[in-house]
Amino acid sequence: MRLAALGLRIYPWKEYEDFSHHTPAQRHAYILGRLESARRREWMWIVVVAGLGFFTDAYGIFSVNMVLPMMNIVYWNHSNWTASNSIRHDYEVALSIVTLGGVLIGQIAFGVAADVWGRSKMYGMELVILIFATVGLALASSGAENSMSAIALFLFWRGLLGIGLGGDYPLSAVICSEFAPSRLRGRLLATVFFCQSLGQLAAQLVALIAVAGFQHHIPTDPDVTTCTGNCIRSLDTIWRLLVGLGAVPAFIALWFRLTIIESPRYTAEVTNNSLQAAKDVSQFYQRVSLDNASVNSVEPPSPQPSGSFRLSPTQSADQQPNGPASAAPLAEQHGTSPLAIWKDFKLFLRQKDNFRKLAATSLCWFCLDLPFYGLGLISPRITRTIWFGSHLPRTSLYQLLFQTAYQSIVVVSSGAIVGNLLSILTIDKLGRRNIQLNGFFWLFLLNVVIGASFQRLVGTDDPSALVVLYILCQIFFNFGPNTTTYILPAELFPTRFRCTCHGIAAAFGKLGSILAQCFLAYVDFGNGRDYTNVPDWLGYALLCLSLFMLMGLLITYFFIPDVRDKDGRIKSLEELTDGMMPDAEFTQAAMNGYAVRGASPEMTQVDGDSITV
Repeated sequence: MRLAALGLRIYPWKEYEDFSHHTPAQRHAYILGRLESARRREWMWIVVVAGLGFFTDAYGIFSVNMVLPMMNIVYWNHSNWTASNSIRHDYEVALSIVTLGGVLIGQIAFGVAADVWGRSKMYGMELVILIFATVGLALASSGAENSMSAIALFLFWRGLLGIGLGGDYPLSAVICSEFAPSRLRGRLLATVFFCQSLGQLAAQLVALIAVAGFQHHIPTDPDVTTCTGNCIRSLDTIWRLLVGLGAVPAFIALWFRLTIIESPRYTAEVTNNSLQAAKDVSQFYQRVSLDNASVNSVEPPSPQPSGSFRLSPTQSADQQPNGPASAAPLAEQHGTSPLAIWKDFKLFLRQKDNFRKLAATSLCWFCLDLPFYGLGLISPRITRTIWFGSHLPRTSLYQLLFQTAYQSIVVVSSGAIVGNLLSILTIDKLGRRNIQLNGFFWLFLLNVVIGASFQRLVGTDDPSALVVLYILCQIFFNFGPNTTTYILPAELFPTRFRCTCHGIAAAFGKLGSILAQCFLAYVDFGNGRDYTNVPDWLGYALLCLSLFMLMGLLITYFFIPDVRDKDGRIKSLEELTDGMMPDAEFTQAAMNGYAVRGASPEMTQVDGDSITV
């Protein structure tokens, strides 16, 4: 069905079309058709706004690798920094766990909130928290004569920062997914996720430049083992600058996030206000395209499954002959309150396939984050070991800080960026499931190979083989499950619970990273092999973590569905979630916002009246 018969047109003076005289089914057709036919300059803005937030998230999480050695010297080891090239062990573990715990809380809290109160109302709030926490951390101090506990303040601000970081996961993924054309959805989500690697790289580059800029105030002689006076002030300035700059991209993205329209799919399907959704789409795409664009040639995504327009079986206000005046109140009365959401979600999970999908995506993310964050948040010590082997050279303080940033760029970020670019280029051709299978498979093999040969390779005079193998790991993390575990939960669940399910899956990942931090921090591999000497335990740790790569591979193979049909066409979100909502139970429980399964897209019954499309 073409939309030429509707006579809808977007005008260039930023006034949206009057959709009140069109039927709900026509509005749904217009909304989905307009989203599917969006041009590059129309959907690119969503990617930029979402990507800026994700860039900030990665910068905030991974900048801690650059900051901790400086904090250690400024607050705990300035009298003899060679006594420990890392922060006190218990402080290091606490800062990592508090940050990841905050991320976990933010993922669940904002995921649920976005399904209850809407995406646009939550989108931006997490950035407000992130900015506030970033500025607070950058200004934190131990006070005069150590009147304040520096570590307590750092823990508080890192935990709050984590909540803001976590909230961005479900919101950025779901908003990008719900605005993206089906044919490009995977590529756009992968592009947003690519900003994680860019944020990590930015943190390392800022640290590299800042350390080089303060070179004259930092000891460059290996024989100087103390840091006092100008050295302390310089390091204190560097780490605060490094942390504080993380608020800049968040400030840039904040205004655009606070003014973004509500997801049209959420407005039409959950609040059941297709009139407002159609107005939002019309106005938003006017504002972006800035030309006399016509939607007369827009077609709804084809082919569509029966009932994919997801009309409500009950009468909503925007379906009333007397107009849309009471649409919002009705939506608020039914189906969008926290209690109704919880009741509906329990009904949703009772369906075997729904629970299986949620469990599969959650466990895959859990298996991924165990090694990714377990090793990633202590990467300076690991990359230094991989770079130099077991024969660590004697270095000056300046060389230590400079090499920490430089080695992280080469060993970690280079591989991550290559992997992300491969994902962007191939994800809609190879498919999410195939990329995830491929990634888990190669990560399993690489972890086994590195773990089994680590003691031999690390003891050689030229450990370049270790560097290459570790870069390959970073490539297959990102050309693999690190990208796809972020994308799949944003596609496989219905609009009603999409943010909640994405938040739960992401939170399982962070649970895995917390367990990995505890495991690597306190486990004893025997014969005195513990965290104090990386070459002694890293090989054994990689062998243990390879089991989770194998587990992720098996879960993906047996339980993760493909998002393409048999012809290789990317399915729309409506097709992917068709049949996931148990109609009879949901109609009685929520009375709002669900599809009429089995209804013809040409003729739909609404409160006893026939509506012909």
